[in-house]
Amino acid sequence: MELARSWFRNNDHPQPPDELLSLLHSNTHLKGIEFTSGIPELVTPLPERGEGRNHDLALIANINDGQVTVTIEAKADEPFGSDTILEYYNKAIKRREKGESTRVPERIEQLLSMVDPEVPVEKSKWKDIRYQLLTALCGTILQAKIDNSTLAVLVIHEFKTSETDEDKHAQNHSELKNFLSVLSGQEMDIESGTMYDGFNVDGMGFMIGKVVTTL
Repeated sequence: MELARSWFRNNDHPQPPDELLSLLHSNTHLKGIEFTSGIPELVTPLPERGEGRNHDLALIANINDGQVTVTIEAKADEPFGSDTILEYYNKAIKRREKGESTRVPERIEQLLSMVDPEVPVEKSKWKDIRYQLLTALCGTILQAKIDNSTLAVLVIHEFKTSETDEDKHAQNHSELKNFLSVLSGQEMDIESGTMYDGFNVDGMGFMIGKVVTTL
């Protein structure tokens, strides 16, 4: 709800929130970005049968040297899922051993092949990252390829209100910090208002940033 409101603050026509534009414009490659279309709750198919990646908002925009796909993950203080990648994988294996038909293990293996090729799940550097963050990353890359974009951008838009819990915000920040550290291959923190770039995921240029709106 708050994400939708943030795009309709001034009139009946959608406009990018100022804080989102400030985040994007902080990167030289995204200066002058012009949005051409956007779809809320867009679902990008993921490998294997099952639920796809549900983007809270998926956008297409023009930049100086091509087209960019921007996906938005809106958060209040809810977590990035309940399981790490390895936890979700092991649970799926146990369900299969009990007779359930599931392709979740194969899906996880294929998603990890996009970021950590030819490494078993149990040994992957990504195994302790939240599964929802892996699907957000891979879903953004896959959607950018569908859109024929030259760049993929994932934005975490966090909303703080009098009803949200600062401890939960801190936990989410920690999960994002771990995500960025694994993605970059070095210990990093993630600061609101900063775009982190220079990444190549499955042949696609990738950026990630976080923006916070206090209501």
